[in-house]
Amino acid sequence: MLKQYLLNSIIKEMKICRTLASKVPAEKIGFKLKDDTRSILELFHYLSFIGTGSIRYWYRTDGSDFKTFFGEMRSKSIEINTPEQFIAAMSNQVEQITALFDQISEDDLHTKIVDYPWGETAPLGQAIIETNIKWLTAYKLQLFSLIKHATEQKMGTPDAWRNTEITA
Repeated sequence: MLKQYLLNSIIKEMKICRTLASKVPAEKIGFKLKDDTRSILELFHYLSFIGTGSIRYWYRTDGSDFKTFFGEMRSKSIEINTPEQFIAAMSNQVEQITALFDQISEDDLHTKIVDYPWGETAPLGQAIIETNIKWLTAYKLQLFSLIKHATEQKMGTPDAWRNTEITA
């Protein structure tokens, strides 16, 4: 049961990200609030892999270290240059996360111990919350805020928390 709740939460965040991206005019993709913050495009890059990244890392078969593994995902993410490409990447992540969760048992969530990149360990279920879910949520809200600042879009709380279908 917990497995399905975690999967549903991740997929919902990904769908909200797709919906938000549909509200970004192409000319605003480089918008950022200040020089030392991420732009909308940079958030697209990061969001395009963090929803699946940790679980993919914990279930990798190549033995790569965290820095190498995430570096490869980051390199692929910079190929995204439009809202449409980001929406497609997020749709791909929905498919990936569903396939990844097919490999996870309810028992794994409680008994499989995984390593965080910063050296601590945790049961898989907790680690999914601490990484995939929190990262998606936090960066989704940054994206929401940047879109509100960069555009004339009329957006409210539902756009950040429940609107999961692209209506544009």
